[in-house]
Amino acid sequence: MNENKIQPLLNQYIENPLDPEINFWLGWEYEQIGQNASALSYYLRCAEMSEDKDLIYECLLKTWSCVNKSGRRPWYEYQQLITAITHDPKRPEAYYLLSKNHGDKKEWKSCYYFAKVGLELTEHNTKKCRTDVQYPGDFSLLFQKAFSSWYVGQRDLCRELWKETLQHPNITEPYAKICINNLRNFGFTDEFISSLTSEDNVDDSKIDIVLQGKCSQYVLDTANHYLQLNFVNNVILSCWEDDDIPFNNNLKIKIVKNNLPNVNGTGNRNLQIVSSLNGLKKVKTKFAIKMRNDQRYDLNSMNIMYEFFHKNKERIITYEGDETKPKNRVLVAGMFEGFPFHPRDHVFWGHKEDLIDIFDMPLEPLGIEDKVKMKREDYWKYYDCYIRTESYIGSHYCSKFNEKIKKWLLKPEQYLYDDSPYYEHALVLSNVLSKQVFKSFPKQNIDLEWPKYGWEKYPYDSQYSRFNERWDEDGY
Repeated sequence: MNENKIQPLLNQYIENPLDPEINFWLGWEYEQIGQNASALSYYLRCAEMSEDKDLIYECLLKTWSCVNKSGRRPWYEYQQLITAITHDPKRPEAYYLLSKNHGDKKEWKSCYYFAKVGLELTEHNTKKCRTDVQYPGDFSLLFQKAFSSWYVGQRDLCRELWKETLQHPNITEPYAKICINNLRNFGFTDEFISSLTSEDNVDDSKIDIVLQGKCSQYVLDTANHYLQLNFVNNVILSCWEDDDIPFNNNLKIKIVKNNLPNVNGTGNRNLQIVSSLNGLKKVKTKFAIKMRNDQRYDLNSMNIMYEFFHKNKERIITYEGDETKPKNRVLVAGMFEGFPFHPRDHVFWGHKEDLIDIFDMPLEPLGIEDKVKMKREDYWKYYDCYIRTESYIGSHYCSKFNEKIKKWLLKPEQYLYDDSPYYEHALVLSNVLSKQVFKSFPKQNIDLEWPKYGWEKYPYDSQYSRFNERWDEDGY
């Protein structure tokens, strides 16, 4: 008996019997030793007292589990799962458990129904339960739908669903084996089945888009906006662990949740680096697009950029001292010619490996706000104290092609801060190397909205006059 764990909890319970957390963990510990009746009572108390929506939901699942383990009262089991769905219809676990229970009883129509409805109504990136609730993962409902579709006469659908389930990014090995066996039963060869999970199988004309930054309804709407494009494979939302993810039932929208770095960096540059890098690592296509998620290009602009990229994606440069590692120029949405190594960070478009290399860089150990107490809107007053964010990104990437820049990054106050004594040296090299490493899209017929600044259209003229922003028309 887990007396070492239970007795301290009971002592806490005596002191504070109305604490939902104490009741929950008492329920959990009693469940672990098979005292399901005791566990049930504590889970019910927790659900009654808690104001935490996710905790209440988990308690409802646990009450089902306790009754299920006792092997009686199936009607009560069913009601607890239905109550869980009523409490939070966007969570997937209860739909899965209902589907599986009906499947275990060979009640195929109900099994198929709960899997289908669950896929249509639930979010795919809900907060994980604290304990084991017998939910295998976010591929589960798709697996159940594939499994039951055969028995409800949907044979063609069944075949396609087994393919889709096997390709799910989070499927575990035991379930993958079942998918493979069923595909074999449909007559597919092992070579074909292997190709389903191979990155080489992805159409080179398709591209994954990474939208990085804090998630919001605007970001989700932007993802669905880009999924209208024929060349887009998936949209990856690379956000933060504590982000409130809006309702989403589109399987082509993938969520990557990141832990916040210890230091945000000046202008949140570390946040951009972390979310960009981790999002790009989830890309399955040969080429990728990394974009800010607080901006949105119109579809016509995206199609123009797509055609332009495919005309300019030849591999033409190499790492200094390593000619065996050729790289492709990365396309960006303009360059600030007056600042060294300064691509605009609206868009990075290129080979996946190249984009990963861009954001594979050290984080800024201390931001300017750690040196000078100030508001973010006052950053511009201190450009002589730190590297501009885009220059920070661009110079670290360009340093992989030129050893001199690596030395400059060790003494940025000498070369890379505004008004540095050797700033002109950096500009001279930048105007040569940046044109080799980066290539700008044209500005003609390309437009974006930027709600952050109230821009419904991009102000090309002002960016040209204020910051020497240059595009393909200007030789970039």
